[in-house]
Amino acid sequence: MKDFVFLENEDLIPLSDDISIVQKACNEEVFIGNSKLLNPEVYAPEINFYLKNSQDDVLKKAKTIESLYKIRSKVYDLGLDLEYTKEVGKNVIIVSNEDQNELIESLKKQEYKVLKLSNEQCLGVLGCVGELCVIALKDNEQVEIDCDFFLYDVKKESFDQQSGCYDLTTLSQEELIKLLNSNSPKYKFRNYISYDDSICQYHERRSIHCGKCAEICPSVAILKDDEQRKLEFSHVDCLSCGDCVGICPSGALDYAPMPRNSFYEILKFYEDKIILIIPEKMSIENLNITLKEDVMPFMIKGENYLDQAHFLAMLQTSGASVIFYSDGLSQGALEVIALMNEIFQRKFKQNAIFLAKDEKELLEAINQAHFIENLKFISYNPALLKREDFAIRLRELIKEENLGNIPSKEWIRYGKITINADTCTLCLSCVGACNVGALVADTKDNSLKFNASLCTTCGYCEASCAEKDTLMLQRSGIDLEKEYFSFMVLAQDELFTCVECGKEFATKKAIEKIASIMKPRFIGDEAKIKTLYCCAECKAKVMIQSMNVL
Repeated sequence: MKDFVFLENEDLIPLSDDISIVQKACNEEVFIGNSKLLNPEVYAPEINFYLKNSQDDVLKKAKTIESLYKIRSKVYDLGLDLEYTKEVGKNVIIVSNEDQNELIESLKKQEYKVLKLSNEQCLGVLGCVGELCVIALKDNEQVEIDCDFFLYDVKKESFDQQSGCYDLTTLSQEELIKLLNSNSPKYKFRNYISYDDSICQYHERRSIHCGKCAEICPSVAILKDDEQRKLEFSHVDCLSCGDCVGICPSGALDYAPMPRNSFYEILKFYEDKIILIIPEKMSIENLNITLKEDVMPFMIKGENYLDQAHFLAMLQTSGASVIFYSDGLSQGALEVIALMNEIFQRKFKQNAIFLAKDEKELLEAINQAHFIENLKFISYNPALLKREDFAIRLRELIKEENLGNIPSKEWIRYGKITINADTCTLCLSCVGACNVGALVADTKDNSLKFNASLCTTCGYCEASCAEKDTLMLQRSGIDLEKEYFSFMVLAQDELFTCVECGKEFATKKAIEKIASIMKPRFIGDEAKIKTLYCCAECKAKVMIQSMNVL
């Protein structure tokens, strides 16, 4: 197999010796190629797009093209998306009030078994490709009909949430048959998300405090089991959009085709470049547009998985504003971009990210994008949690300035907690409830500390607090000042020493509270009262001694 292959075209320039230049497609296997004619394992349209449109000089072009090949190789090597296959038959249900006889006959010639229902007869569809279940009306009774594929021309709520469901109005007959044939008898799919339940803010908690991923998912790829507090994933139904990853507050979800470690490895190629983000769904093969110097394409699979940490890393690595060419960003992705633009408006009086939906807007965005003085900051640490990474980067951006408050949005939330120090006993239930490290216990000064920039405002600490009206959460937004990014003391106390052995074993407030509750119940029993002020080891000793005296 040849690794990097370039099919010669009119834009050809001298390339690296690592790239094999061929004049026509051959039978040899190709790993990464610039043309579909090569039938490569990985097709990279950005190579021809950049070469044809870039205003870089020949030397820069040669280096950039070599980088584009290497980037594709790293994405392939570091990706966690595995391919799976599923057996799928040829049973089709068509739901339409229109005459579909021509389509039905064409499908039958391809050995499909077809059943047609009217829009009124079909109530809904469940399951996934290969095992779909259509709920239909027959003689005024509901019946269930199994099929492998489901076709419709009038959309109902559940009609496009499962794999194997296709809208007849968006496909020609030829395209539809080709699509069905490509998915039967083997349906291929991948896992587009990876999941770490240890930092998930829904997983096995006593009460519900998250579930944003299931709410934003446009299919049934993520469902919540509210009884067990567990997420259920259906990779076969995943659309690879990345919506869930982009808005996951803790970073429990990652994008398998480009996990964070892969992202940071790839980002190293974009130092001192203006990044042009292009989702793979956007056709660029025939796009004729001037790319000014130092603009470099960044190809991605899904378009909505990029979060605030991704974007700020791009901005600070490149030292320039970012261009995003997409016509289908979700509300969550738009919120993230709006947050970044508001931060940059306050810091630099300009936008960070320029959006473009078509060729005209793309040209305008390319002309607007430029390098920004004092923006560059190099930091690559994929081991950091999502908010931790963003906090370090944003703290560096803000420096000593106070840029005000940005309110929380629907999907991207920031805030802070306050504690009534008079009633807090430092039991640390809140620390145990926080799985993103925003609340910590500091044994050096016996304090409870909080870093607002790490807090996802899930509210589990508030629900876990044992004291009434003691810990309060406010979704007050993000404060763009340095104190917001530091750990601050919320409560502090002295350690209480055991009256028997002198060992420190609890906070003074905790002992005083327990004693105030229990002393009235132990009136007349001096030994039991004494145990309230003893460590665990001495409690037993004091009680045994009192029994021997008796």
